[in-house]
Amino acid sequence: MEYFIGVIVLIVIGGIVYNGIQSEREVLPTTPAPAPAPVADANDNGIVSKAELKKLTKVQLVEFADKKGLKIKRSGTKASVINDIHSQL
Repeated sequence: MEYFIGVIVLIVIGGIVYNGIQSEREVLPTTPAPAPAPVADANDNGIVSKAELKKLTKVQLVEFADKKGLKIKRSGTKASVINDIHSQL
């Protein structure tokens, strides 16, 4: 009878320890913080240089041109889009 009670106590303690280990293993998925969108005028001097434009992706360049109301050829290469934007600024 004493062995039976001892086995029950060991099972209960083992269960508590096992649950504690399992709860520590649970890791909540985290989403990475979105990277800030690059700004065409990085130094806020009012002048957008070609070097600043080259840091942007083509999609961002097209969005920038749309925001500024500039006419560009969307099907052109990134370099031609940069030249079009820079010539109109």
